[in-house]
Amino acid sequence: MSKILKMNEALIRQIDIAKIKNHDLISKGTGIDKSTVSLHLSSKRRINIEQAYKYADFLKVPVIKVIDENVVKYRVVRYVNDFGEVNPPTEDDFEIIVCPNQIEKNLVKIIYDKKRNTAYWYSPNFDNNNSNIENEYCYIKSKSKSYLGTILKHNKKTNIITFFNFHTQKEIKVKFYIVHPITTITFCNFTTDKKINNSL
Repeated sequence: MSKILKMNEALIRQIDIAKIKNHDLISKGTGIDKSTVSLHLSSKRRINIEQAYKYADFLKVPVIKVIDENVVKYRVVRYVNDFGEVNPPTEDDFEIIVCPNQIEKNLVKIIYDKKRNTAYWYSPNFDNNNSNIENEYCYIKSKSKSYLGTILKHNKKTNIITFFNFHTQKEIKVKFYIVHPITTITFCNFTTDKKINNSL
């Protein structure tokens, strides 16, 4: 039988560890009004990401430690640079995307643009073998480099494509080994889905 998690259980655990009982003190330290703090700590209102950062700063813990385990999160698997090139994470990259409005996790992966705070989502289940990729914005994998771009031409016999790279505003021709259509683009500055650092 699976354990039923209380709302804000992670936050409550950190408050208990810090041995802070005074809601006035928490309110002053976080800038969150006392009545809202009381609702959060009695599991009557879920904290949002902005409030999570305030609590984490007050408690001096990583923000991931005050976000409940059952909140849907996705690890960033690749990063796109200013040239539209997609690269694996470095040893210093620990970002995840938190999706508080999702009920359950989907089989999708994320490419993240740090400069634009934008997430590009794709499914490993959809690629050039089972999807029409022409005129679609895609994650393009080749032997030398990987890219994001809109497919203009696709030669199915040679696996050579021509795509438009929006980052450089140039057309590029490349031989690929797999192409995944981008299913969703999330502008994290304007949605409830937020990027946080997963480093402990």
